[in-house]
Amino acid sequence: MKVTKELAPSLKVEEAYAIQAELLRLREADGHAIIAPKMGLTSKAKWTQMGVDSPVVGYLFDDMIERDQSIEFDRYIHPKIEPEIGIVLKNEIGGPDLTISEVKDNIDYIFSAVEVIDSRYQNFDFTFIDVIIDNTSAKGAILGTKQYDVGSVDLITEQVEILINGEQVAEGKGEAVLGNPIQVIVELAKHLDQSNQMIQPGQPILTGGMTAAVMIEKGDTIQVNYSNLEDLTIEVK
Repeated sequence: MKVTKELAPSLKVEEAYAIQAELLRLREADGHAIIAPKMGLTSKAKWTQMGVDSPVVGYLFDDMIERDQSIEFDRYIHPKIEPEIGIVLKNEIGGPDLTISEVKDNIDYIFSAVEVIDSRYQNFDFTFIDVIIDNTSAKGAILGTKQYDVGSVDLITEQVEILINGEQVAEGKGEAVLGNPIQVIVELAKHLDQSNQMIQPGQPILTGGMTAAVMIEKGDTIQVNYSNLEDLTIEVK
């Protein structure tokens, strides 16, 4: 059931985030812990397509992290993957006027990651409001273990390619993520400021897909190769 079609066609963004917050609270009440925010719709082309002017914010829970460089396919409906750049901060920061320079000064380290997105909607057919309510299709993630100083990698020109069973299926650069993945942290700060929250240190924040999302199948071997960050090889079991 699509919320905007059958229950509340005039639902506003603020109301969608209020519903998301209640669903997150219910998951926490069931014993699951939020480990970090994650960002979606971090392409300006997607903004135009969806008729919006900001990314969406969702959250990763502890039970979403895939272990041992593998993806348990049966946990999902029709999963897709996105290569991402992760950022961990060393200090609490935030506010509506946060700058890229201030974010950069407060980065502890960066890392490579793969997000697994999934949706209860057939063909991922949803509105901006629906995807907010559904925690931005967040379902899984594989986090690289190597830590990089932000000064050692140009996040804008960092390149990535996805190979599935040896065949290249996608490629992209960091600039696909709002022109600079650090800009995503600025947008996250603006979002959190609306509820008087700050971005917390130590959280592995996923900044958004560097390529279009790619469908995966059980039995696939996935190679996610970065130009400087840690490469990830993933088995879909």
